[in-house]
Amino acid sequence: MWSSVAMLSIGVAYLITLIIGVARYGVRPIADPILAIMEVLTLVSAPIVVVLMVAIHDFAKPKRKAYGVLAIAFGSIFAALTSSVHFVELTALRQQGAGGIVWPSSIYAVELLAWDVFLGLALLFAGAALGVDMPHRTVRRSLYLAGGLCLLGTIGPAVGDMRLQLVGVVGYAVVLPVACVLLARLFLTYDG
Repeated sequence: MWSSVAMLSIGVAYLITLIIGVARYGVRPIADPILAIMEVLTLVSAPIVVVLMVAIHDFAKPKRKAYGVLAIAFGSIFAALTSSVHFVELTALRQQGAGGIVWPSSIYAVELLAWDVFLGLALLFAGAALGVDMPHRTVRRSLYLAGGLCLLGTIGPAVGDMRLQLVGVVGYAVVLPVACVLLARLFLTYDG
């Protein structure tokens, strides 16, 4: 339950920081100190995603645990990639005066690989790890929706139109926090 609550809390903090950044910088890329705060929140969220996937795996019935293992594997790849990107951004690139993630760039492509592809896969397999009965069905659907939207976000960088990547943002910034609320409720009411 705590991993769900932590993900929700970080998601809300990130959204508030993003709103402040957009209000301050508009359509230009968000800069420090707002960008640094967003990167720290991302670094904090990465291992929590792995803990959340482990919790889902632990919660899963024995015949669905293989999906939970896959969720952990893809969640771990996600965490490693996004943590690497943001650690490099917060340290070496800032010291070189080259900080900031903008498209097109190799570092941004790795970030999108993490958030759109590997987080998307982790969420899809996390959904599959849950049972099909109520109340699991609603949680499962929310994880499927979040994961599917993340994967659809890959269309943006693939065709060079980053507006299309916003579909992925909706998956991890809007639907995932809702899924975390549902997961927290599910975990809280579980008596097994």
